[in-house]
Amino acid sequence: MNDKIPTLFKDSCLPFQLEGQDIKGRVVRLNDTVHKVLNKHKYPENISRLLGQVMAFTALIGSMMKYDGILTTQMKGAGPLRVMVSDFATDGNDKPGIIRGYAGFADDTPDIKDISQLFGKDAYMAITMDQGKFMDRYQGIVSLTGEKFIEAAEEYFQSSEQLPTKIMLACDKNKDGKWHAAAVMIQHYARSSGQEFTRDEETTKDDWNTAEILLGSLKSQELLDDALPLQDILIRLFHQSGVRIFDHTNLKPGCRCSTDKLRTVLASLDMEELRDIAEDGIITATCEFCMRNRKFDIAKLMH
Repeated sequence: MNDKIPTLFKDSCLPFQLEGQDIKGRVVRLNDTVHKVLNKHKYPENISRLLGQVMAFTALIGSMMKYDGILTTQMKGAGPLRVMVSDFATDGNDKPGIIRGYAGFADDTPDIKDISQLFGKDAYMAITMDQGKFMDRYQGIVSLTGEKFIEAAEEYFQSSEQLPTKIMLACDKNKDGKWHAAAVMIQHYARSSGQEFTRDEETTKDDWNTAEILLGSLKSQELLDDALPLQDILIRLFHQSGVRIFDHTNLKPGCRCSTDKLRTVLASLDMEELRDIAEDGIITATCEFCMRNRKFDIAKLMH
């Protein structure tokens, strides 16, 4: 059944704006994209669910980039879940955004959802945006002190952009046992003083409160329902005010690792370091994202 769902409703991100209000948003759903990543790694289910949410969040904000670039969400801590990373890359030309993710954790990581316990003391989330020559590299950092990832996600926007933001995230297996993830976000933005139309402050506050309540009424099952088009979700939520939907961004899984990149990194090490990590003169390098193994002869690396 899923294969018959129009491409627009699978592995896509839709930006939108509420008519006549200073509220914009985005909604994303990851189908094959997130399943291929989580199924390949076969992490414990609590780790997979969290990584699926992080990937959906990364796609949500990565698709906001105006130029070619890479947006990375990275969480680190001293707890049993040491690191979790997802990045979104786009090279423009209407090509799909490429997303990937991985997690590094101890074998005895508890089966819990509380991220403050999973990542431990002094844990943080860093969002890094690199759009090369088009813009300066930017990084925002927030502490991981709450129980849920969504708390850190909303705090990121509040602290880095001072934009009131409401986010909903979900990741689970469907009835066929395949992973899927989704996210939706609304933001209140201020109009510049040069714009002709200005809104009454009380009306603006009421609009935002109403939009928050409406978004809060959305159930995770609806957000993840592959048979429910993303447009229909937005219309159901915001039909009273009206919602304007813009061009979507397609998404797909992929990895940017390459043999040449790894060879360059290894060639920068001295011979003693290379011997320490080699076995019988061969170094095996594994990409944490795609799990692909590449083998290098240290004798050839030095030439």
